[in-house]
Amino acid sequence: MATRSDRGEGLKQVYSAPEISNLTGLALPNVSKILKALVRGDLLESRRGVQGGYRLARDPRWITVQQMIEALNGPISLTECVDAGPEVCGIGSLCPLSSNWKYITNRIRKTLGCITLEQMAIPGGVQLAAVTVLDQDPQEERDD
Repeated sequence: MATRSDRGEGLKQVYSAPEISNLTGLALPNVSKILKALVRGDLLESRRGVQGGYRLARDPRWITVQQMIEALNGPISLTECVDAGPEVCGIGSLCPLSSNWKYITNRIRKTLGCITLEQMAIPGGVQLAAVTVLDQDPQEERDD
């Protein structure tokens, strides 16, 4: 859908689940589950009926990888203590690593939030986005 949007087709064109299955090579039951999750996440719109199917809810420039992952899997978190707090972990009060995991998780979220579906649809688009993110704040802490 995002690939075809650059030709003006993606936002308007509706794709059926079987059509998406054929285009992607993924099994239809998996495609159906993914599509439903993306609709629940407001990333796709669904239409019923003979001309029904799925289409992008908005321009691929405004859909991030973070939004897609969270629509499919929930909040991005490398450890439970980052998402729910150190008190949920049996050793949370003793763990010196909680703040490290929180920092790492936040960096991952920031990076995924800067990569768009449009960039994902372009070969090399993600690498360009990653370089742009690193160049945005030269004063940012670096692990050198």
